[in-house]
Amino acid sequence: MAIPANQLHERPLTVVQVVPDLQPSGTVHHALEIAEALSRAKHRPVIVSEGGRMEAAAERLGATVIKLPVASKNPTQMVANARKLAELSRDLSADVLHAQGRAPAWSCLVANKISRVPFIATYDGSFSERNLLKRLYNSVMVRGARVIAPGERLAKMIEERYGTAREKISVVPHAIDFEAFNPAHVDPLERALLANQWGVAPKDRVILLPGRLSRPKAPHLLVEAAARLREAGLKDFICIFAGEHPERSGYAGDVWDRMHQLGLSSHVRFVGHTEDMVSAYSLADIVVCTSVSQGGHRRAVLEAQAMGVPVAVSDSENGDEIVRAAPYISEARATGVLYRSGDSAELAQTLFKLLAMGAASRRAMGVRGREWIASHFSKESFAERLLAVYREVANKPVAS
Repeated sequence: MAIPANQLHERPLTVVQVVPDLQPSGTVHHALEIAEALSRAKHRPVIVSEGGRMEAAAERLGATVIKLPVASKNPTQMVANARKLAELSRDLSADVLHAQGRAPAWSCLVANKISRVPFIATYDGSFSERNLLKRLYNSVMVRGARVIAPGERLAKMIEERYGTAREKISVVPHAIDFEAFNPAHVDPLERALLANQWGVAPKDRVILLPGRLSRPKAPHLLVEAAARLREAGLKDFICIFAGEHPERSGYAGDVWDRMHQLGLSSHVRFVGHTEDMVSAYSLADIVVCTSVSQGGHRRAVLEAQAMGVPVAVSDSENGDEIVRAAPYISEARATGVLYRSGDSAELAQTLFKLLAMGAASRRAMGVRGREWIASHFSKESFAERLLAVYREVANKPVAS
């Protein structure tokens, strides 16, 4: 018996997310927050990926994890993935296929043609489009029933770049776990252990750059800025790069080499991936985002503010969507500072300014940041917006 249209939204939904892998990253954390929102609302989350360190976390949140080589960009493998996804969609009675990434999106698009299960994608970054072939490859992200953007600026870029109808774009800002990222919940022992592991002394002022060492995130800018801070006479500071180890990619190796060329080994630490980000943020006086590409809502910037830490953010990011800063508001209400993208000299000036404020002023800025995050990036608001998208897409008749 068919379910009446006005009752469709009341039934549990099965949402199949297709994610390249489950290694720690912003994309994976986003997939996990989706799984949690679905589980809490008594829906059924499924994650298809190549697996990774966050697999157990996904299962703890109630997701069924299925392994497929969906990170592959090999056309033959992508078609094989599409057929398997179509089969899974039928077996699971899936309501929505949700792609996180371009290779998975192509497989979802083909699976949609086979199974007729609606396909949507999260567009969480500004992809490079150096030629027509690259533009075609990227365009799959807007070919589904809906495209999700984490902010209005990225939504506008999608609309302008691809001619996507505005009503097809849903803005769903990320959620931040306000209780997990809470300075009151820092374990003093864990904090002390991490400080010892990183070689951070009580007198040191810590500038933290979380995330992978990739070219679009431009961590070399912080190395250059550190050299300028030293030249300005600053001594008791340490720049912590908490992300992928430098030896794992050519660009990251270049960042490491530049640090040695500038003689910054006493001021720079490459600590690799860190599981305990709560302790990491608690050690930081400033958290930095050096990205030179327009991204989504950089999770580390939001988490840092939830932890009451002032942030220095590149203006290639999303301005007042991820930090309260001049020129969008007065400095008296700011939660951080924006600086000109790609400019290591201005980054150094920004860091010098924040450190010169003194601990009390930085604490006050941090308090404002925590209050702002609590009012704009709650799990409840995220779940409400996300589930509304899923219900609308799942309930909409599929064109024949």
